[in-house]
Amino acid sequence: MRPLSARNPRIARLTRLVKRPQERADQRALVVEGPVFVAGALDAGLDLLDVYVDEAAASRSTVVDLLARLPEETPVWSLPAGVLDRVGDVTTSQGVLAVAAQRETRWPVPDEAPFVLVLAGLQIPGNVGTLIRAAAASGAGSVVVAGGVDPTNPKVVRSSAGALFGIDVVTAPSAADAIARLRADGYRIATTVVDGGEPYDTADLVAPIAVVLGSEAHGVDDATAATADLLITIPMAGPTESLNVAMAGTVVCFEVLRRHRQPSGREASGTGKVPQP
Repeated sequence: MRPLSARNPRIARLTRLVKRPQERADQRALVVEGPVFVAGALDAGLDLLDVYVDEAAASRSTVVDLLARLPEETPVWSLPAGVLDRVGDVTTSQGVLAVAAQRETRWPVPDEAPFVLVLAGLQIPGNVGTLIRAAAASGAGSVVVAGGVDPTNPKVVRSSAGALFGIDVVTAPSAADAIARLRADGYRIATTVVDGGEPYDTADLVAPIAVVLGSEAHGVDDATAATADLLITIPMAGPTESLNVAMAGTVVCFEVLRRHRQPSGREASGTGKVPQP
């Protein structure tokens, strides 16, 4: 490991990368915190550009094991105790922070991604990360983030539990732009609404389909709902008016997966991607 002082200019650059979306966009980089998630980035084949280790954590078994897995050419920097606590996005670091190159992603097309999840203006990083995780787990081919939270936000990376490393997450300027492009490519557009839609468990979810989830405070806007091919509602049996967007989106994601499973109960083709019927 190469030692760095707390005043080294590299630390200031790292801080900007953690805090500023434009810095991450310019560098095409992700900030990955903690040995478990850094190991996940390695497993997913991401290129680690730099690894930073708190000197007080360097002897922990999880850190030692991680460092042993790194390619020889990966730069590893040792920081004075406590510096990562100030630089990183968590209150108390887990002793390791890595800068990884963002994976190359492609805009979804029906043949490759028959099920797409669109996040329209979500404002809470934890919800975005959770929904990326749900989309990946349920076989969605892609997630489109249309406005709202930057999907490279370190909180999104953490709350996706590494799912961000293995699914195409692309961005669009707005929900309208995303929907127009997806529809032109042949997707049916479904949106979730609190009431007045088809029950999620009987709605026509035939692929290729893009499911649009609106913001935490307001859901999808009226214009988006008016142009959708399908409105979906999750009926409530109790007094609760609606579910958190991350919970609602997870329910819908796994309903899409359930509909497109083979009669044997195994996921079609074993690829984890929802097939066209």
